[in-house]
Parts: sequence; structure tokens; C-alpha cells
Amino acid sequence: MIITIEHLHHLYGGIAPWSALALLLLGRNPYLSRTRLIGSLLLAFFLLRLRIDGWSGFQWFMLLEPNPSFTLTGLLLTALGQRVGGGRLFYPRDWQAAWSFGALVSLILYPMALGLTALDPYSLGWKPGMPLVVAMVAIILILRGNRFGLILLMPFMGFLLRLQESHNFWDTMIDPFYGGVSLILSVTLLVQKFRTGKDH
Repeated sequence: MIITIEHLHHLYGGIAPWSALALLLLGRNPYLSRTRLIGSLLLAFFLLRLRIDGWSGFQWFMLLEPNPSFTLTGLLLTALGQRVGGGRLFYPRDWQAAWSFGALVSLILYPMALGLTALDPYSLGWKPGMPLVVAMVAIILILRGNRFGLILLMPFMGFLLRLQESHNFWDTMIDPFYGGVSLILSVTLLVQKFRTGKDH
């Protein structure tokens, strides 16, 4: 069997939903047996292989989001790695940087892309300047010891390997799922900080 670029797109597109479902099945119990770990990873794969109205779970997800961002995929794999390995790959400040970045980028991209302003920032994703800006942000984070900077390197690798159907650099960094979760968690963190500061 010859592996085509379409096969690579489908293979990459399935990583995000599999990781997310595996995390849900693993739950929040800090003490997981090897049977629970392996069983959850396999069950997530087979559940997404089940067909509903002739389509598998993987295909339904790709219908909703054909281009999961490399940022979201990297964050899900990091969270899954922490649950499976039991170690801490990301610290709270790393996760906070991830949610802040996602919230900021989604606020820049989506309202303007929907025509709420005269500018269309999505078109900037076709220009070479966008990767350079992201590279600068990634380097600054890495130099500051923030591990989210390493995740921001993933869009470059994925973009060069053409693992997405889209060739717009925005799609390597952000997608509606990542943007939505980032906005919700960023607002939650701000509310918690406000309440903590008010209590003191």
C-alpha cells in the first residue's frame, strides 16, 4: 500500500480527537494502573473507529475541523503524556502561556475574519512574515524558560511536512477548538486572580 499525502492528512487529523478522548477516559485519578492506561488508549481508538451513519468518529471530527492546529495537537499530546507518564511536562505558567496565546490569536483572527472589521488578518497567513513573528514569540518564550515555546515550533515542522490540507500558516497555530478553550480558560484564570486579589 502506497502512503499518499491524503493518508498523512487523515493520520495527523486523527491525533487530536484520539488524544482528547483518551484524556477523558483516563479521568482525573492520579493513580492509574497499567491496564487502565493501555485500555483507555485502545478504547479511545476503537470508539473513534465506530461508524455512525456510515462515518467513523474520526471522519465526523474531520468534518467539524479538517485542520486541527499543531498547537492544539501538541498541547493534547503533552497533557496525555503527563497522564500516562505521571511526570510534569508542563508547569502552570506553561499552560497559562498556552491559553493566553490561544485567546489572543483567536481574538485577533476570528472577529476580523468574520467581517466585523475592514481588515482580514487571515490573508496574512499566506505571507512569509507570519512564521517569522511566531518564531520570535517562540524564541522569547524558550529563552524565558517557558516550555510552551517548544509547542510553538510544531507549526513550522508541520507546515514544512504539509501534514495539513490547508497551506495557510494561521491554521497551523489556531483552530476553533483551541481558540474556544483558550478563551474560556483565560477568562476563568482572570476571574480567579481577581477574586484572589480581592480577598487579600
